[in-house]
Amino acid sequence: MVNALQVYNILDSEIPFSSQESWDNSGLLINTGEHTDTVLVCLDVTKAAVDRAVEAGAKIIVSHHPVIFSGLTQIDCNHIVYTLIKNDISVISAHTNFDKYRYGTCYAMADKLELAAEYDENIEIGLKAAVNEKLTVKHLAEKCKAVFGTAACTLPDNQVKKVFICAGSGGGMTEEILASGADCYITGEGKYHDMLDLAALGVAVITTAHDASEKISLEALAGIITKSNKDIKTEIYIAENLQYVL
Repeated sequence: MVNALQVYNILDSEIPFSSQESWDNSGLLINTGEHTDTVLVCLDVTKAAVDRAVEAGAKIIVSHHPVIFSGLTQIDCNHIVYTLIKNDISVISAHTNFDKYRYGTCYAMADKLELAAEYDENIEIGLKAAVNEKLTVKHLAEKCKAVFGTAACTLPDNQVKKVFICAGSGGGMTEEILASGADCYITGEGKYHDMLDLAALGVAVITTAHDASEKISLEALAGIITKSNKDIKTEIYIAENLQYVL
């Protein structure tokens, strides 16, 4: 049996919470003090995720997206925080510190796409990867669709040799993309004008949907916990994509 502080320390030893971005709110966000042998790992702390935690007997949830992101001014009976506390469930959220992890969200994307990751200690968030076969952007986008369920791209006829990957919301990263020497950028969601600027420079963009790009890494997040303590059971909750693709 473990409590939330013990699970927090396990995560902190591998993906230090001190490495999170200044605007982030990762960490031990709700601590009810309950002990448990089951931890639920999810992307977002939704009502469905809490229901699954209750069903699994999990008194701790580890999420990627913080359940509390900005200051709360009030909580009523319909708020997810109220539901968590009422069910004695603690929450630890590992967001940008997990994005920066060598085997975190960006690595999971490269791994699923069978791309060769190239590590650069100067890159805080994001990952360079080589393409080891002759591919056009359209062909790579088709691979993305097969892995993530959806994909859209710019400059579909361009050839791809090197990509830059940023899971989730990858807006505002034009400088890092260009510095990497990539000819294609793969992200969950991007800003229209960033894509326009990159297209003018000959760099294609493939988007896969924010949640689809990140939930494939939940197994790695759960693995950090179980690697440290084999007695802890993890239950991975993977929700349907937020957006329904017609």
